[in-house]
Amino acid sequence: MTQSDPNKFSEGEKVVSSIVKTLPNKPGVYRMLDDNGSVLYVGKAKNLKNRVSSYSRVTGHSLRIGRMISATRDMNFFITETELEALLLEQNLIKKYNPRYNVLLKDDKSFPQIAITRNKQFPQITKYRGKKVNGVKYFGPYASATAVNNAINYIQKIFQLRNCRDSNFYGRSRACLLHFINKCSAPCVGKISEEEYLKTVEDAENFLLGKHTEIKDNLQSNMLKASEKLDFERAAFYRDRIELIAKIQSSQNINNLNVEDADVIGLFRLGNEVCIQIFFIRSYENRGNHAFFPKTGGGADDTEILENFIAQFYSAKIPAREILISSSLRNNEVLVRFLTERRNQKVVVRSPSRGRVKDLIKTAEKNAKEALERKMAMKASQKSLFEEVETWLKLEKKIKKIEVYDNSHIQGSFPIGCLVAINLEGYSKSDYRKYNIKDSSINPKDDLAIMGHIFERRFGKVKSENLEDFKKNLPDLIVIDGGRNQMNVASAVLKKYKLEIPILAIAKGEKRNEGREDFYFEDRIFSFPTSSSVLFFFQRIRDEVHRFAIGSHRQKRSSGINKSELDEVYGIGPKKKKELLQHFGSAKEVGKASLKDLLGVKGISKNSAEIIFNHFNS
Repeated sequence: MTQSDPNKFSEGEKVVSSIVKTLPNKPGVYRMLDDNGSVLYVGKAKNLKNRVSSYSRVTGHSLRIGRMISATRDMNFFITETELEALLLEQNLIKKYNPRYNVLLKDDKSFPQIAITRNKQFPQITKYRGKKVNGVKYFGPYASATAVNNAINYIQKIFQLRNCRDSNFYGRSRACLLHFINKCSAPCVGKISEEEYLKTVEDAENFLLGKHTEIKDNLQSNMLKASEKLDFERAAFYRDRIELIAKIQSSQNINNLNVEDADVIGLFRLGNEVCIQIFFIRSYENRGNHAFFPKTGGGADDTEILENFIAQFYSAKIPAREILISSSLRNNEVLVRFLTERRNQKVVVRSPSRGRVKDLIKTAEKNAKEALERKMAMKASQKSLFEEVETWLKLEKKIKKIEVYDNSHIQGSFPIGCLVAINLEGYSKSDYRKYNIKDSSINPKDDLAIMGHIFERRFGKVKSENLEDFKKNLPDLIVIDGGRNQMNVASAVLKKYKLEIPILAIAKGEKRNEGREDFYFEDRIFSFPTSSSVLFFFQRIRDEVHRFAIGSHRQKRSSGINKSELDEVYGIGPKKKKELLQHFGSAKEVGKASLKDLLGVKGISKNSAEIIFNHFNS
């Protein structure tokens, strides 16, 4: 550990020493502030006086802590009743202030789960993120949306559960395509009884809980019974499902360990760059792995990084029954209490020294090493590309962030604008934005008006946000999918808010199909050589914003198309809606119906008929 120069940090030492005398011997949280009042570091302590007094001595600290002490000009404190309460407050403050010298976990997205809606007559299986709802059973987490989609696909093939929306389910008069490819038992049209369907739901839940052998035994028994009855088509149905379960079991190559419910955490670092890899094991199955790249606060040691990662990661997620790590923690006791409280059940944190579980941790560390090496190689390549862009465009300022803009609509329907951000580490998904165009004064077919509206919403925030925070998030280059006119509209908005950000516009050239594009920058129009890496770079980020814009537009359009006017009628639930649609054929025809016609529908009372009639005719 590097030692600090005692003379260098005397000013910070004096500040800390003067404060220590006033502190109690109680647990709490402290914030170290610089001369601008910005938070340098947030920490917790079992004993505030003892912990903070260690900062009054330079000796024994790393260069990172020494620099922090040197910059400290004031400290704030919050006394808590317990160390656990201090830990929770510390994590909230770290998320709020993003201090320079703290270990920071930027990627705090939720992980997808499988949800089975047990609160419905015919439960639905679906992918789910977000807060849990009563009456719904959840299985997960899974490391990615792809892993969830694959699992749901297997469940549909084996157990034939529905995954359609209620609006489709209750409005059908005949089975959909999924029934004919043996992925749904079609409860919507009575192809299976409620009792039988609920039995298959129970089997699917047992399967997701890892009870594969029990399910296979039941399927084998059913296959033999079908064979004895000479129902060979049904026997083949069960045989295919047994083979599919065997295939799934063999694909869980990591699941030959006696680990039922655990998160396996591996860490690897190169200098100040760190990768943490987590394997999610649930019901003896590997549910996938995910890599995280926390900021190390300028050089925190491995134990501090791991402790902060565990505290931040599980502050918004439910931990597994076991947390498996490579080495013991300094604050193990308080972290175990924190994890146990989050799970509402005892959580064990252990670091095995040998055996097959230790090998599993080493596998996680190996994956972390490979992920970090890939990231650093990509970062070096990205930096080189940014430097080439700076040279081509003759920019004086270094590029650290680029924002790319596009919009999408079909003849003015469902217009949407999109922003994609890219930095030295690649695409910054947390900075992606969608802009729904709801302003009635904007012609939804006018691309220029839409572009101006997007820029007003993006850069007009300078009036309402903290100026320093706003400037920190500004791009160094803006790229627009469009020509000179779009660039002029965007430039006018930036000029209005006194922002000087260079804008590059990419337009369709005459030979675009040959890979040629026209680029507009300031007063120049030019093209890159067809073999230029910069051309490929701009085409790639333009294609990314296209993908994001078109995907967002399709999602918006699909949502609009699937909505029914009947959804807006007070007191009309799924069953009445189904009866109305089956009787009249469409919501439009329901709107044309008279009171007498409405009363002729099964389940529609006089009161309901009047509500429906008044809704469409008021």
